[in-house]
Amino acid sequence: MIPEYQSFEIDGHIIYEKLKFREAGRQTKSLDNNACFMFMIQGNLEIRTPIKQYSLMPGSGFLTKCGDYFFEDLQAEGDKGEVVEAVGIYFQPDIIREAILLKPEKWDKQVGNLLTIDSVLENYKNSILDYMNHGKLFNRDMKILKLKELLLILSNSSQAPSISHFISALYTEHEFDFRNIIEQNATSSLSLEQFAFLCGMSLASFKRQFSKYYKVSPAAYFRSKKLEKATGLLLNSNLQINHIAFDCGFETLSAFNRSFKSEYSQSPSEYRLSQNAQNLS
Repeated sequence: MIPEYQSFEIDGHIIYEKLKFREAGRQTKSLDNNACFMFMIQGNLEIRTPIKQYSLMPGSGFLTKCGDYFFEDLQAEGDKGEVVEAVGIYFQPDIIREAILLKPEKWDKQVGNLLTIDSVLENYKNSILDYMNHGKLFNRDMKILKLKELLLILSNSSQAPSISHFISALYTEHEFDFRNIIEQNATSSLSLEQFAFLCGMSLASFKRQFSKYYKVSPAAYFRSKKLEKATGLLLNSNLQINHIAFDCGFETLSAFNRSFKSEYSQSPSEYRLSQNAQNLS
């Protein structure tokens, strides 16, 4: 649920949107036919791509390309969620063609680029917010003009020699390696359905591919990787147990405790104390 939402269209396509929410959890975002630039205004947001996770905060921007993503505002169990506010601007092929008189060839499936918002992008963001607050002034011609302005700004800030080279960089075809996706997200709290989504597969195809590469069930593999990370954090950090559980992809503290005790015959707290005692002796 998005408590506050505002969008502006060109020819039936959403090109500009502003959203404000609290405790979003994990939300899927498919940019099958769009790229997007996002400005963070308030709060912190995680964007999980197939092979990398990005942390967005006020003062940062993110250029996402076509593909399947998760937007995450996840909190450790017991933590209070914060308000997140962001503005997204979408690069839809037909509108881009009109804005810059170029025809995109192939949409990119690579991960995005995290940018620091400089004074030029900050001024652009503020101008978009002003137009959103005065919707009647944000007519079709102005929407096209502001979209073209952002493309030109990004083209320069990415050190591309021309706007056409910048656009072509958005549309280069790329295939993700299945094992890379698995290993980069092994200690996340993603469900098998969500892993399949990131891999662009059905659940049945994902399970078959997983069995082919790893020779064990997904549940056994992910459990092993999560507990391996958890033991390292228990021994080498002062993090509270509930935060370790969260960092290692367990949805609740009780689930972490059960899984850990089943493997090590000790609770996480007992394991930390016993290992620390051995190191001191």
